[in-house]
Amino acid sequence: MKPLLFLIIILLAGCSTSQFTYYSTSEEEEPWRISVEKNPWESFACVINDSTVIEETFPVFGFTYDTFEKDGMYEGKNIKMSGFRITHFDTNPDGSTKTINIYQIRVFINREEIAIFDF
Repeated sequence: MKPLLFLIIILLAGCSTSQFTYYSTSEEEEPWRISVEKNPWESFACVINDSTVIEETFPVFGFTYDTFEKDGMYEGKNIKMSGFRITHFDTNPDGSTKTINIYQIRVFINREEIAIFDF
């Protein structure tokens, strides 16, 4: 049972990725660490200084091109996470088809684009 649990944990960890940037509100304050985390099952989270501000999920069965926008607040500032997913299919010479998803997540603070994350 333990080897199966270990395998599941490794698989889920492999499906999760994270990218980050820093944003400074002023020279007197510490910059914010802003990350976007891709979790299993098409879920993305915008995390600022270890606090999840926004979380959104793409539909499991979507179209070739899917989008979302979701708003949040952090320390009195408006945060927006906007994402899109492009799905395309590759057919191998043996006839099998592979689905490939490309994601782009944008983070805005008070309507100013702060970062673009590609997954």
